[in-house]
Amino acid sequence: MDQPRRMDRDLPEAELARFVLDRYARRLGDAGRAAAARDAGLRALLDQLTARVGDLLAPDDRQPTLDELASYADGLVDAASGLGWTLPDCEDVLWRYADEITWRLVAVCELAASRVEGADV
Repeated sequence: MDQPRRMDRDLPEAELARFVLDRYARRLGDAGRAAAARDAGLRALLDQLTARVGDLLAPDDRQPTLDELASYADGLVDAASGLGWTLPDCEDVLWRYADEITWRLVAVCELAASRVEGADV
């Protein structure tokens, strides 16, 4: 599966953000969130990174929008790819040893899921 990209689709912004975030979730986020649910250490790491990403995108104590989350994820992948990083397949990830970029993408998916579950989209 190729990397989810915002610029590859001709969709309205809100729909595009959901599309991109859904692809990141299927590619990596769902498996990472499941790994964190089974391991207290990984849960703590995910909680820390989720807070850090949330504070970075919305320092005014609001939740980041889905568009902000999708843009951040794409920018993170672009920057990391420029340094030789590749988006892993979730089956290949050893979650206890996953890099911070991978976990930041999982954190984006965690924030997106909380937005969708809270129906505040």
